[in-house]
Amino acid sequence: MTDIPESIIKPGVYQGIANEAYHSGEGVSKSGLWTISTKSPAHFKYGQRKESKAFDFGEASHLAILQPNEFESIVVRGPDDRRGNKWKDMVEACGLDKTLLLTSGDYDKVLALRDAIHADSWINSIITGGNPEIEASGYVHDEVTGELVRVRPDLYREDLRGILDVKSTESANPDAFARSVVNYGYHAQEAIYSDVWRLLRRPVDWFAFLAFEKEAPFAFAVYELPPAIVEEGRALMRQALGTYHECKERDHWPAYAEGVQELSFKRWAYRATQAPDEELQAA
Repeated sequence: MTDIPESIIKPGVYQGIANEAYHSGEGVSKSGLWTISTKSPAHFKYGQRKESKAFDFGEASHLAILQPNEFESIVVRGPDDRRGNKWKDMVEACGLDKTLLLTSGDYDKVLALRDAIHADSWINSIITGGNPEIEASGYVHDEVTGELVRVRPDLYREDLRGILDVKSTESANPDAFARSVVNYGYHAQEAIYSDVWRLLRRPVDWFAFLAFEKEAPFAFAVYELPPAIVEEGRALMRQALGTYHECKERDHWPAYAEGVQELSFKRWAYRATQAPDEELQAA
């Protein structure tokens, strides 16, 4: 992995930027804009990125799916649990080796997940065929605000002119994953990733999500989003990018709206009385 100093980041596609360097580096990402859109500029500016053992499992799952032949050289099978000196010593050793440590149970689970997904010959051909670019980092200046925007597609196949994004989910059922798209902003991700990649002269004719469950039988499915919901995501990103630009210009990062506000309530809030007409309209 390569740590590229902020001072030399210019519009373009970079290979090998370390994950932490990407997330802490220059430019605003979809996740940052989504935080502004769903929470506030203050949450974006002053919130802290959380790390946990779930992040290790997620990172390992991505490695197993996207780089199946390299997984076992990057991820280490550790003890059965995280207690005691044995785990502590292995953590230190993996830190020096820049490898990822998992408990034995999580390691075996990720291997089973990898094998289940790659048993599908079509998915295997998309991931391992051609010359896939794995987690390349793209930077471009937004044409409206001038702000530097960064994206990091999981997998891009220039020969197939498409992006594959890998998502863990509690349920890969179509209805459940459709709710996840809206709740987590996957439609916004498709919009901004595709737009940035095209501005960088990388053709994108399709964008698909590989949704997988983290528990046996490791069910998975591949989904495309309808254009209308992607356009909704694009509009949300444009609004958030405008807010981000304004906050930077003013050096003012407010939380929720300032001043005194009146709350509005949906119709279901009224059980003992009749909802006002305006609440009925908002239901």
